[in-house]
Amino acid sequence: MASFGLRHGPAEVIAAIGRGERVDPSTYYFRTTPRFETAHPKYSFVNRLLAVSSGDRRPEGPIYTIDELL
Repeated sequence: MASFGLRHGPAEVIAAIGRGERVDPSTYYFRTTPRFETAHPKYSFVNRLLAVSSGDRRPEGPIYTIDELL
């Protein structure tokens, strides 16, 4: 998976994220357009998906909620 997007918000919120603090995701904007690639025949359908996601940057790593565009 490769993902390209935007994350922005108030300076103090972005600074808290940078320090690894847990921040309420409703206080900043985090959206991406993930792309998937696999050579496995069983999962080849993901190569053709168009998707958007919202994110929540947590201290242990990002959490993405991914929606397929139909």
